Amino acid sequence: MSIVLIGRDLSPFVRRTATTLNLLGLSYTREEVAAAEAVDFIRQYNPLGRVPALIIGNDVVIDSAAIIDYALELAGKQSLLPPSGEARRITLKQSAIATGVMEKGVVAAYEVTQRPQEYLYEPYRERVLGQVLAGLQELDETLGEAAFFGGTTPDLADVNTVVAYDFISIVAKDKIDAAKLNRLARLSTRANSLDAFALTRWQG
Repeated sequence: MSIVLIGRDLSPFVRRTATTLNLLGLSYTREEVAAAEAVDFIRQYNPLGRVPALIIGNDVVIDSAAIIDYALELAGKQSLLPPSGEARRITLKQSAIATGVMEKGVVAAYEVTQRPQEYLYEPYRERVLGQVLAGLQELDETLGEAAFFGGTTPDLADVNTVVAYDFISIVAKDKIDAAKLNRLARLSTRANSLDAFALTRWQG
């Protein structure tokens, strides 16, 4: 069965998907396109023109959350997400905060890259970045001195947190530097030393 992931790793939603596939040991190929530059191509697989999309044989799964859920089922592994109970709720909560950071980070980036300069409303962008930093600070404090949220190996909370932190480091590096998120910085370094993360880290 052929599996193709559509989207490039600058998108945090594509990267979190690719990293999860890597950690699960699933084989796939890439169609690395940018949503803003290949809308017509992407709409063949997602009418919204959004990435990621995952082509599985003659079927297509869209949205990173749905793709990750499918990948967990396909791999038959629970190591990235506890099957039930408090541990599962905690992992999902941490993941929700991190994906919220991604969403707000994309909004802040689009304010600069997609909106005409004369219409840029800096107070709104600053408010959005305030939400980004609040989420990252919560994750930084929650991580504490642990190696990973998942213990000795990364879980979905680690995937989402590292991807979120790395993305904000690209689009708002000044905010990251000022926030001094030392625990998340160490987590990013530790995770990106693993092939599953390193192979998806944006190099553009």
